Amino acid sequence: MSTSDAGDGTGLRERRRRRTMEAIIDAALALFEERGYDAVPVEEIAAAAEVSPRTFYRHFPAKEDVLVLDPRTEAAVRAALAEERPGETDAGFVARTLIAALTARRPDRARRGYQLIQTTPALQARAFQLVWRDQEAIVQALLARRPAGPDAELRARVVTVAVGDAVRVGLAAWVQAGQPGPVQEYCERALATLRDALTEPTR
Repeated sequence: MSTSDAGDGTGLRERRRRRTMEAIIDAALALFEERGYDAVPVEEIAAAAEVSPRTFYRHFPAKEDVLVLDPRTEAAVRAALAEERPGETDAGFVARTLIAALTARRPDRARRGYQLIQTTPALQARAFQLVWRDQEAIVQALLARRPAGPDAELRARVVTVAVGDAVRVGLAAWVQAGQPGPVQEYCERALATLRDALTEPTR
C-alpha cells in the first residue's frame, strides 16, 4: 500500500469495501424491483453481485440491511456530526445532519430504495430501528454542544425528534410526488411548515 493510500482517510481496503457494498446494493435493487423483496434470497443477490453469501453477510448483517445501510450515508452522518458551524441553532444542526444523510446516496439509487422501503414492511421496520440509532447519536452530539442543564436531555430529544419527523415527512412527500427535484427542497418546506406552526399566534 502506498503512503497516499494509508493516509488518505479511507485507504485501499476501505475503498474496496465500499465498492463491494455498492455492487451488492445495486444487484439487490435490480432483483427486488424485478421480483419483489420477499422472493429474492441472499444467495441470488450475492451471485448477481459476483460475491459469496459469506461476503454479503460480512458487509450486511441481514437481507433487509442491504437497502438501509449505505457507506455514503454513514460517512455523511459522521462528517455532519463532527462539523461545527458558528451560530448554528440546534434545530439547524439536526436538520443539516439528517439532510446530509438523505442526500449522500446516488440520486437514482436513493429514489429506487425509498420506493421499495415504502412498500416493504421488513425494510420499514429495519429503517425505523436505524432512525432511532441515528437519533440517539444526534442527541448525544447536541448534549455535547452546550452546557448541561436540568432539561438539557429533554430539550435535545424534543428537538431531534421534532426535526427528524419533519424531515421524514418531507421525504415521504418527495417520494409520493414522484421525486421531482432535489429531496432537500421537500425537507426544507416541511421544516419551514414546522417553524411556522410553532410561531403562529393563536387566532
